[in-house]
Amino acid sequence: MKRLLLVAAVALAAATPAVAALPIMPSGSVVGEGLPLKAYTTLTPQVHLFGDAVVARVAVIADTKWIDPARLRVTTSFKPYEPAAKPTVLRLEVGRFAQITWTWTLRCLTSPCVPRLPPSEKFHLFHFSPVHIDYLRKNGTRSYGITASWPPVEAISQLSPASETALEASDRVTWHYHLTPVASPTFALSPSLLFWLALGVGAAALLAAAGFTRSWYLMVRPQRAVSVAAETRSTLERALALLAWAHARGDETLQRKALERVAGELGDEAPQPGIDELSRTARELAWSKRVPEDEEVETFAEQARETGRHADDAPAEESAE
Repeated sequence: MKRLLLVAAVALAAATPAVAALPIMPSGSVVGEGLPLKAYTTLTPQVHLFGDAVVARVAVIADTKWIDPARLRVTTSFKPYEPAAKPTVLRLEVGRFAQITWTWTLRCLTSPCVPRLPPSEKFHLFHFSPVHIDYLRKNGTRSYGITASWPPVEAISQLSPASETALEASDRVTWHYHLTPVASPTFALSPSLLFWLALGVGAAALLAAAGFTRSWYLMVRPQRAVSVAAETRSTLERALALLAWAHARGDETLQRKALERVAGELGDEAPQPGIDELSRTARELAWSKRVPEDEEVETFAEQARETGRHADDAPAEESAE
């Protein structure tokens, strides 16, 4: 690690140093000159052909006694060049010595970077805006910082000397190009046919939704009728329905409660022959020590149902008389 930092320090000796605007540390710094940090910039290569990539680096050497590397912020602009991606950041630390390096890969493929023929120049010389290295307080505000300048970068034409001589002699550019005629568009399916198919599918979907809604309505409507009919049934019929439900599911406790309820409802009916006997039978089945047989329960339920029908018919017959 020390060897890597030594190599980096030697490489940065030839780089462009930053303009110092930093506080001086009276107790000294490993960076030297009592400064908390120093910055160097490099551009590689400084002379390149049009369209080639240029690598820009900012290296900050800091004393970790005075500097927290995580609180360093670098801002710069490379116009008209554009970074190909966000900069990569490399951090190296040995003791109090730390080096943080930001690296950008730059390209310029637009008109401002194209070398021109006379009366201008065959190359472009670019001077980028200075890079600012700020040290932030814990709340994110700027505490102090320095500014570093970029070395100039020169973009040269990729034309051969013979092409340049010919262009200079004619003072015009003869473009060689071949335009391929654009074929008529082809479709796997006619657009008009696709439109009508989509319209037909939409209509079919609407019809299917309407049919589903109608089926749902027909399913829900009888249920409501049944529920209304259930509300109009007599209390005896409800008790008998509960008895049938409990008997079908083998719920002995609920079956005994239903028999007791049927006995009570039979006692409330108008006097009819056999009602008192059915009421006693219901109570005997409800309170018997043994479990009533299926045949006993079914026979009793049928007799009670018939008795209930006669009780309902009796008022109608009396009114007819």
